[in-house]
Amino acid sequence: MTIRTTACILIAGAIALCAPTARAQSTIRNPNPPKYPVEIEPKLNFGPNDVYAYGGTAFGPGVRFSIPVMSPGFVKTINDSVAISFGLDLVHYSGYTYYANCGRFGCATYYDGPDFWAAYFPVTMQWNFWLSDRWSVFGEPGLAFRHAFWGDAYCAPGYYCGHRDDFLPAFFLGGRFALSDRLALTMRLGYPMLFSIGLSIFP
Repeated sequence: MTIRTTACILIAGAIALCAPTARAQSTIRNPNPPKYPVEIEPKLNFGPNDVYAYGGTAFGPGVRFSIPVMSPGFVKTINDSVAISFGLDLVHYSGYTYYANCGRFGCATYYDGPDFWAAYFPVTMQWNFWLSDRWSVFGEPGLAFRHAFWGDAYCAPGYYCGHRDDFLPAFFLGGRFALSDRLALTMRLGYPMLFSIGLSIFP
């Protein structure tokens, strides 16, 4: 999947999330964001083969915690808020691609390794826009630390392998559909994990 295709998926997802707001009661011009101490979001992550990953399809559970720090947020005339969001994603990869015979013009061959797990620890600034009584959207820039659980056999001498431990830029676009005052269905698109769906709990 190319960068252009990925960008189209992100844009289409954002449009799909925003489109239904016209059928709900608008709240975006009322600078009175919801009050909650923390948002707890258990979720499932999915990344298709060779997208933002090591080469294998990624799937696994995760959890996010978001704590409001500004309410209203940066724009005092609209219904926005800012939170610090952090969590853990445990992701299973269906294989690993590593390269051999690498030179100035790239690598001549590559090999597929066995399955493995990786852990992501994202920390982001979550900027929320409360569009209606049912829908909200958000953007999340930040940073993520990734640790891959593979052994030394994955990276034999002469092979090129990705880092076992790495810091990655993180950016997500997402939206919530409120099921009740305390529950919402949450979807997220971005990097380093392409897609996630979860249930936001507002205690």
